[in-house]
Amino acid sequence: MTRPALCAPVLLGLIAMFLAGQGGDPLEQGFREPPMVDRPSFYFLLLNGYLNRGYLEHELKQYKDAGFGGLCLFDMGARGDKSAQPPAGPPFLGKESAEDIAFVIRTAGRLGMDVDLSVSSSWDMGAGWVRPEEASMTLLSSYIDVRGPREIDMALPLPPLPAETPRNSRGEALFRKEIAAIAIPDPAFLEGYTFIIQLEPPWPRRVNRVVLFNTASGEAENYFVKDFIVSLSETTPEAPAFHEVVRGSLEAREGAQQFSFAPSPARYAKLTLRNGHNPHGGKLELGEFQVWTADNRNVALSHRVNRLVDGADLIRRPASLGQLGDWAADNIHDNVMSGARGSWASGPAPLSIDSADRVRDISARVDSNGRLRWSAPPGKWRVIRYLAVNTGEKLKVPSPRSDGLATDHFSEQATERYITEVIRRLRPAVGDFRNSALKELYLASYEVRGQVWTPAFLDEFRKRRGYDLTPYLPALSGGQIKDEDTTERVIYDYRKTQGELLVDHYYRAAVRTAAKAGLGVESEAGGPGPPIHQVPVDSLLANGAVTSVRGEFWPYRQRAGAMWVVKETASAAHIYGKPMVNMEAFTSSYHWYEGPQDLKFSADRAFAEGMNHVVWHTASHQPPESGKPGWVYYAGTHITPNVTWWPMARPFLDYLARASFLLRQGIPVSDVLEYYGDQGYNFVPPKHAGSGPGAGFDYDVVNADALIRRLAFREGRLVFPEGVSYPLLALPDRADIDLDVLRKLAVLIEQGATVAGRKPDRSTGYGGYPERDQQVRELANRIWGPAEATAGEHAYGKGRVVWGRPLGEILAGMGVIPDVQFQGADNDIDFVHRRLDGTEIYFLRNMTHHAIEGDAKFRVTGKQPEIWRADTGTIEPRNGFRMEKDGVRLPLRLEPEGSLFVVFRRNAQSGGAGAAIQPVETLDIGGPWEVHFSPHLGAPEQATFPQLISWTDHPSEGIRYYSGIAEYRKRWTAPENLLRGGRHVILDLGDLWAVAEVTVNGGHPKVVWHRPFRAEITGDLRPGENDIRIRVANNWVNRLIGDARGSGPRITRTNVTSNTPRGIPWAKMEPRRSGLFGPVRILAAHSADDIR
Repeated sequence: MTRPALCAPVLLGLIAMFLAGQGGDPLEQGFREPPMVDRPSFYFLLLNGYLNRGYLEHELKQYKDAGFGGLCLFDMGARGDKSAQPPAGPPFLGKESAEDIAFVIRTAGRLGMDVDLSVSSSWDMGAGWVRPEEASMTLLSSYIDVRGPREIDMALPLPPLPAETPRNSRGEALFRKEIAAIAIPDPAFLEGYTFIIQLEPPWPRRVNRVVLFNTASGEAENYFVKDFIVSLSETTPEAPAFHEVVRGSLEAREGAQQFSFAPSPARYAKLTLRNGHNPHGGKLELGEFQVWTADNRNVALSHRVNRLVDGADLIRRPASLGQLGDWAADNIHDNVMSGARGSWASGPAPLSIDSADRVRDISARVDSNGRLRWSAPPGKWRVIRYLAVNTGEKLKVPSPRSDGLATDHFSEQATERYITEVIRRLRPAVGDFRNSALKELYLASYEVRGQVWTPAFLDEFRKRRGYDLTPYLPALSGGQIKDEDTTERVIYDYRKTQGELLVDHYYRAAVRTAAKAGLGVESEAGGPGPPIHQVPVDSLLANGAVTSVRGEFWPYRQRAGAMWVVKETASAAHIYGKPMVNMEAFTSSYHWYEGPQDLKFSADRAFAEGMNHVVWHTASHQPPESGKPGWVYYAGTHITPNVTWWPMARPFLDYLARASFLLRQGIPVSDVLEYYGDQGYNFVPPKHAGSGPGAGFDYDVVNADALIRRLAFREGRLVFPEGVSYPLLALPDRADIDLDVLRKLAVLIEQGATVAGRKPDRSTGYGGYPERDQQVRELANRIWGPAEATAGEHAYGKGRVVWGRPLGEILAGMGVIPDVQFQGADNDIDFVHRRLDGTEIYFLRNMTHHAIEGDAKFRVTGKQPEIWRADTGTIEPRNGFRMEKDGVRLPLRLEPEGSLFVVFRRNAQSGGAGAAIQPVETLDIGGPWEVHFSPHLGAPEQATFPQLISWTDHPSEGIRYYSGIAEYRKRWTAPENLLRGGRHVILDLGDLWAVAEVTVNGGHPKVVWHRPFRAEITGDLRPGENDIRIRVANNWVNRLIGDARGSGPRITRTNVTSNTPRGIPWAKMEPRRSGLFGPVRILAAHSADDIR
């Protein structure tokens, strides 16, 4: 579990002192036996708020003994079968609940485990005590058209309220606040409605056609679309980045209509619907919009359609019909072609206002009840009323007695009051937090829906952006002020202000308030991000504001995009000096379907992107009354003592702990710092999903705040205060830049920095326009010079700017070679590099499903390589390496999906000759096998397998649906000469699922949990007859399927009724191949390296 963040040198120094006191080298000691702080922690859920105190200590001790180091405590609602759920516990943070939480904290503390506490029952932040005036809000509008001159004295109409808005007995909103009223003379309207879709990652996508579906729902006022325009952008969703690819007309008929164009790279697609076939106007209705690649993939399909893929996200939309009803803009790419729940239908036409100066602010003429008293000048006027009301957003999955309103995350007062109330309710039960195991409060990922507002937004906007947003409010619902560029700039400022408010008034306010009580705040700040959720924030800024950062990854979402928030979190930790990169790990919707081998690949990827602490999602409190597999949350890779492979879990947890320990040492080593702009909605894609510097190089991403406040240039490198440094800074491919960022770049370049990127010609946003544009151009001209060529460089002070060349080429010109090179497989290897007091630590992972073997070259000089194996805790000095003038080269083999650490710490001049590969003797161990099954789980006590097959292929129904541990027994005679000359002997199990434990002649059991499934048995095997026993565990999925199909007496009990993100009922799933598949072989050689 994470503790309040110490600076990295202090934290590592304390660990080194502790380990040195235990004897031996601190790095080796910590690697072999990682301290508690590096051991995985876990989400511990009190489902429905229920706690069995009598069972808790026994339960938590099992977690500690298995290798966990701490927990993050949640009060959470259960889902699924109500008859199999835990009983309803007390309301969250009522007196009884607070005492239960304190009991968990004290129990964990006695076991040496630290605790984080989620501040809400589920998420987002909120509770039953949140008042409407401090709850989540949105901005609504209504309008009337009037003609002057006349005296107006009337109540302005109320817009339709969100369905969940808290109301009084008269149906009125319990809270509403007048925000503004404006009057627009001679209102004009835009021709059409605009949507912007961020296409399915990875980007850019090469697209060559669009398909649109006209539709009619049967309502007379719905009409076919006629003229439309499609534009694409490869870089940003702002107007200047788009280029038109189609300008076409739809026929007045239903069905698909396709329009092709030359293949074009794109990240964003902009669709503008200009008009309809009905000459008399009215609504437009469109069933679906698709964007297709040359390989026949619709990359505009919403991520909500199939949770198994990282689909597209609608990030800009016009006002829909009613805005709050079924006619949602998202329906335009949801694969449903008609009707209120499948089509988009237009609402009021967007306004076109030729100048903000023409908009009159008549807010002072509207009283608190919405009554307008105003002398309307001559002419036609549109009067728009804006007011803030509660969205009625509640907690996502609260326990039965704990629901309540989500807070206004943009309100500093709402956040401070909420955190203060959490502390007030906890303190009597917990006591002094500083003397407890409770270290941090946890703010889960931000997932508040809809257009979020706060009553003070206009004041905050004016203070931060320097102008009044009031006359530009129509732009927030799709209107245009002056021209497209002006409108885009205003929207840019609006989003940036949203992001700053979320950081200042939510994250920073929570940290400030918690710190007064001696607590830190950990958060998945800025997550989960698009395409799952468009969080209104600069994600790096949000992460920089909290005490400890946490990201998230889902093992089955391996493609770049959604639910892989790792590189972002690691970059934030690196640029803001936070040593722990915590990760909500293994989030999933596959229940009891995974074993350690299934999870390793995603864990290794997260390690290579910067993770150095695992927070396992998820474990639920499972007292005996929960049954087996027991009560669980509806998402997560369940890790509880009820899991069938729990007795064999320790080696995998040790692996995660050892890797975390090594990857928290020293500082990260990267070659490029990528600036990602100052826009309000800003997120870091997964590693290598963007342009990147290429194979063999690593990078971090930086935002405007850290670049301006924390980045310096010293001794030839760009450096942060904690010592993390880079030779090269790269700019995004944008024509605009924040003026303050450009000024800081000028300072850094003048001091000697090298910066790569195009020459900007304008400022971001509308504040200070057009003066700031001119200042950007003047300063850019000095830094870049004329910069007329598509590629070039220009000296400025002691440094230079380079543009139009790949980052790898620029680094090569600076004398920076790749940090890691692998002969013939550069693009198949991912890595991460840490440096600690002259020790170089590399983690390498094979990204492919086949073995990779060849020479690896590391950018290290004068040091001997060692292989550190996190799965076994062993360290192997390597010979056979070659010293070169710019690195060390050594032969390496990485198994399919394999990984290892290469550590350089001892000086060496040459590696000598590597040992010649010796032949490997192979002996097959065939059938039959006696297989013994655990009692009371549906299978016969014993069965003979003539040859090895999956349990699911066995004729016995009890074995086909078996979930648990089965022991394979075999008497095998070893040849007399097998152990001659001190040979190493390996038992190779071939293939299996999910995990196995090998015992030979009653020796020490050896767990094998990942491919290749091998165990060294040299010390246990003897000439002559040997007793070989292989215990294999699968997971609960097969017995759950069998029970659902009525196979024998019911064995399982759980609240989960289906599996996979699509919610397939257990009875309709296919059992997973389980058991030992083989072939089982003996491998013997003079060196274990000969066998690898």
